[in-house]
Amino acid sequence: MHLQTERDPDGGWYDRFVRIVDDEGRIIEDFGKHPTLNELREAERRYGERINLWQQGLVCYECGNQINDRFSARLDGHIVCWECAMGKAEEQQGGLQINADPTKSVLSESKLHKKSLCDYVINVATGCRHGCKFCYVPSTPAIDNREEMLAEQADVNNPQEDWGTYLLYRDDLPERVHDGLQQTDFSDWKKTRRGRGVVMLSSGTDCYQDRRAAQITRGCVQELITHGVPVRILTRSPNVVRDIDLFQRAGEKIAVGCSIPSFDTSLVKAMEPNAPPPQARWEALDKLFQAGVPRFVSFSPTYPTMDRDEIREALSWFAAIDPDVVFHEPMNPRGANFKMCLDAAREIGYEDMAEELQNIQKRDQWVEYAIEHIDLVLDVAAQFDNIEIHTWPDRELLKETSGTRHHRLKKMREKVSPEQFPFEAAK
Repeated sequence: MHLQTERDPDGGWYDRFVRIVDDEGRIIEDFGKHPTLNELREAERRYGERINLWQQGLVCYECGNQINDRFSARLDGHIVCWECAMGKAEEQQGGLQINADPTKSVLSESKLHKKSLCDYVINVATGCRHGCKFCYVPSTPAIDNREEMLAEQADVNNPQEDWGTYLLYRDDLPERVHDGLQQTDFSDWKKTRRGRGVVMLSSGTDCYQDRRAAQITRGCVQELITHGVPVRILTRSPNVVRDIDLFQRAGEKIAVGCSIPSFDTSLVKAMEPNAPPPQARWEALDKLFQAGVPRFVSFSPTYPTMDRDEIREALSWFAAIDPDVVFHEPMNPRGANFKMCLDAAREIGYEDMAEELQNIQKRDQWVEYAIEHIDLVLDVAAQFDNIEIHTWPDRELLKETSGTRHHRLKKMREKVSPEQFPFEAAK
């Protein structure tokens, strides 16, 4: 299956009819002139096959140049070449500043192998509509060192405070992943003991936060699994179930997870203002369970007000979807984002939460809370026969402990998660 374009003899250079044809040239679907990127990506999902959009006769909606390299799309979905994409101002959609992401990198090596998550990451966008208050991403070099680009592309004044108000898509990422994998020597592929050669989508944004991001994600995942590369997906969005067919084809080469730090809807809404509610995320995990897709839960960060009963309730929900692993981390008070969490708790009247957050800004109280929660989650999880906790203690905790406790925390940091990721990348 591939695209076929045919010029309109009565029109100009850019007037072309676009259709999908099979290998024998029979028309599967006719799009007419100027199909939108959404129409083409949804056709990929509908027929279960990738359609590479480079050098297929598609032309830029604005200037008429052929799409042979990088491209993006306007808010109305029409495809534009890279020159036109970089020349246009940001657009607004539902309070978000929307534009194209000029990032050149495709696949980045990651230190997340230390947490037994992956060796590489792919991010389908810069920015994130969820706007989680505790998100670490705005303080990372991927955001912190790109203030000039963000100001130019999305009118961002403060990357930390404006987190959740801008989103720069990487629409051509599936094509670039395809091109990169075609040229990859997999004998040099990074494969650490804990990272296992896995590629994670997405460490810096939610890869299923909306349909456009989901379309980019599906294309990237399809390219990766076609080349035998194992994939981890982490999301807060129920949109993830749209690609269950692809996940089933991937088999053990994929692990799909949702982040659910709490089932307290009001608290989660305050801390993750634009993310779907926790129950909707659990329902997505349940559908993955029913479909036989390998799945995990990110139980992070657990809030300092959570007691044994609340943790037991959360773990009982997780046990119901039989996860391969539950990743857990306590909250970490360092960084500018912590004050945003404190303010959010006060705004919704959660004074106990605000007080606890205030308290754990003191190093000794944070250490006490973090170790207590690590022990509490492990202790409660032991009551379930199908929950394995993978905790990654912060290195600052190790500095504050000694003896048996220090040795125990160190072993946790060095542990490999129990998931299976067969690596059979193409030669």
